[in-house]
Amino acid sequence: MSTLRSLPITVPPLPGEALDSWFEVIAHRMRTPLSDLLPALGLARRVDAGDCHRDIPARWAILLRDNEAAGISHATGVNPQVLHAMTLAHFDGRALKIKRETRQVSRWHHWGRQAGSRFCPDCLAETKGRWKLSWRLGWMFACLDHNRLLADACSQCHQMPWKRLHQQRYVPEPGTCAFPGQQGEPGRRHRRCGYRLSEVASIELGPGHTLLTAQKLLTEIAERDSAEFGVYASTPRSFSALEALADLRALSSRLLADATDSGLVNVLPHDTHEIYEGVKGFLPELVGAVPARRSLTAPVQAIGIAAALRVLGQSDVHAAGRELRHFVAAEDPSETLRRLTGFHRMYGITPLLSAVQLTAQEPMLRPSDQLRYRLPAFLPSRPFPRGGVADQRVHKIPSCFWPGWSVLLSPPQGAYTRTFRPCLSASLALVGTRDDLRVITRRLGGVTTRQMTSKILQLLHAQGLWSVVNTALVRLADYLDAHEVPIDYQRRRMVDYTDLLPEARWRQICDDAGVQPGQGRRLTVARSTLFEQMSGLPAHLAPAHFAITRAMDRPHVNYFAAFLTPEIRDGLHRAGADFLAQKGIEGEPLAWEPPTVIADGLETAGHDLEKIDISRLHHMIRSPSMTTKQAARELGTSHEAVRVLLHRFPAPAQPRPRSRRRNDGEAMRIAKQAFPPDEFRRLYYTERLGLRQIADLAGVSRNVTRRLAEQYGIEVREPNATGPRKGYVDGAWLREQYLVRGRPLAELGREKGLSPTTMTRWAKLHGIPVTKVNGHTRPELAQLAAQASKAPEILRPAFTGPGAWDRLREFAALSRYRTLKEAAEALGTHHTALITRVGRLRREIGHPLLTRATTASPMKLTPIGEAVVAAIHAAAEPGLVPPIM
Repeated sequence: MSTLRSLPITVPPLPGEALDSWFEVIAHRMRTPLSDLLPALGLARRVDAGDCHRDIPARWAILLRDNEAAGISHATGVNPQVLHAMTLAHFDGRALKIKRETRQVSRWHHWGRQAGSRFCPDCLAETKGRWKLSWRLGWMFACLDHNRLLADACSQCHQMPWKRLHQQRYVPEPGTCAFPGQQGEPGRRHRRCGYRLSEVASIELGPGHTLLTAQKLLTEIAERDSAEFGVYASTPRSFSALEALADLRALSSRLLADATDSGLVNVLPHDTHEIYEGVKGFLPELVGAVPARRSLTAPVQAIGIAAALRVLGQSDVHAAGRELRHFVAAEDPSETLRRLTGFHRMYGITPLLSAVQLTAQEPMLRPSDQLRYRLPAFLPSRPFPRGGVADQRVHKIPSCFWPGWSVLLSPPQGAYTRTFRPCLSASLALVGTRDDLRVITRRLGGVTTRQMTSKILQLLHAQGLWSVVNTALVRLADYLDAHEVPIDYQRRRMVDYTDLLPEARWRQICDDAGVQPGQGRRLTVARSTLFEQMSGLPAHLAPAHFAITRAMDRPHVNYFAAFLTPEIRDGLHRAGADFLAQKGIEGEPLAWEPPTVIADGLETAGHDLEKIDISRLHHMIRSPSMTTKQAARELGTSHEAVRVLLHRFPAPAQPRPRSRRRNDGEAMRIAKQAFPPDEFRRLYYTERLGLRQIADLAGVSRNVTRRLAEQYGIEVREPNATGPRKGYVDGAWLREQYLVRGRPLAELGREKGLSPTTMTRWAKLHGIPVTKVNGHTRPELAQLAAQASKAPEILRPAFTGPGAWDRLREFAALSRYRTLKEAAEALGTHHTALITRVGRLRREIGHPLLTRATTASPMKLTPIGEAVVAAIHAAAEPGLVPPIM
């Protein structure tokens, strides 16, 4: 480099000028051939291809080595960074790809070309032949400065400029065609064409023309190195300029080859029709998978890019797919499908363009293929290879579709639940896979067949419901693939359920719930119901001794849903959990369903369980002679929806005065809730309470506590004929002495011959708040004791904790309404919470306070309840409590 000298004449490069154009201008100003200028710039002369020096300036405008840039900078005074920006390397990685070892532009990316350049005649006229670097980019087809399409060739020799390396033996003449002309006299050099390129005609475009807008968009993509328009803007992932330009190249090429004449005319904007009419006779024919490159002139390429941007400029891939289908639509649907399937051979495209091509085929694909390609998904894709995802997903899918989801997706008519649910499960396993449907149904337990599944899918398609079901299944598949499922259904299918729910366990459940276990048929239905919930298999595949296979058993299955109560359901679930634990399955719920929020926004044809009034259903199902089918008819829903709801939320048992056994059962349930086995033994053995005293605490009869003691295996003591045993403290006496009169527990203990600790236990046993703990006063309980001392005597047992007056006032207010649900709505609370507070008040007072409403009569107070309400009103009059609501 030390031998290089500064050039005597230098010409500053123009912004955006190509490097070889600048060399040409310098050589022209110095009136010297390029062969003499290049050594002065530190560049070796061009030699023959057979010579070993091949890495010399055949590719000036593509890429400069650092040493070459340094030499040119030393000779011209131009910064090396400016020199690098004058080569196509400036666009490398953004608008094209360059093989740096050989200084070649990859022709398989973004219309890359090794040589040759389009040009704008007006720009050449203004700059006196200076050549823009951007004209070398394969996707440049318009000049945004002069609103015209670029010219492709010289008007005289019809050759593209810069297609060959500039002849170094001539003094360059900027702005003229340097392509060799005709052979001169023998022994003389070829003459150059010499036509002035500024006089070449090109198509002028009006301001705001579609093609100018398209060219501006491509330029912005390359400058920002990101695509933020149309379908690319609808995805969370960002796409580079290389990816977007690759899609545009591939799609425009395919559209030029496959789009129909009517499609282009009908879809392209009107301002492009005249240009299209002029070039449609020159549209390329397909050669393999790529259109013939010789026909891609600027007008042809502009039409192709405009069509591609029309597709990719849509708001999402589904809209883009519909637009693509309009371009290639033929009279024969099979021909349309053939053209669309040819798009999969496009080279180097993004998954986004692949999704557009898949959505374009949607109307011509079978329902099963739509599931395989996940067409309703945000980004459809090609199926996974066999196995893999499909093998993993069958562990997350029951053989019979989840009951709640089957109700949501079931058609209003034309499919039975016992056939519809297995087919939905098989369809869900099919999503995004290449697996054969026969293999999938076999993996799911052989509950259905390929033929039946196809028939159900065709039925949904015929009834116009397929779009919703298809979308729901794809969403479900994506959810299952992305989340862990708490149940391994494949393992559940392999369990031996022969000894599920022994008869003794069933009788214990019914006894705890206070209902009759019924004949053997009810146990059969209970077992089959539990089997379906746990295994995900249909009831007819249960072990033979409780499989539901006969049509005459189905009414009993429907009746069992109405027979269920929360106590029976909880007992069955505990029995199921114990059975799974025996089989080595722990940590899994008995049953599970995906959240229905996955289906938000879908107009499903089925019934949404969350929109059914469960309270009204409970009220109806407990009415005399009301069946589940009649309840479904009155609620305007399906019979299956009612059955599923009653299995999830059984109706509470209604007390029937005519049935003493039902009243005894209710009393047993209350006693068990109040005193579990350990608590009952503590009271009976440690505290030495009698059965009657325990019964008084629970609000039941002595016979109930005796039966409960027998169930718990407690040996009952003989009753004391002399009265209460020594050490017993009556709750009413203790409340009067401690809360009303304010006597200390220590003093009361000395009177009874008991220690203060024992008296404290008796106070807690009777629900009496203790104002001191470990010698420290509890102000809130002291205040509660003061309130109890001022309250009427009948209300004093209710002061067992904070908020006693609030609960009493609420009870007085709710007594005015017909049902507890109406009262809850009026008082602004939930009816289940209201039931809990009323139950607590009943236990504190020690007597039933109200009779629940029935279809024939409203809710009403018992005599004790009326006395309690009267006492509350009496306390409110002198201002002891705030006014009643």
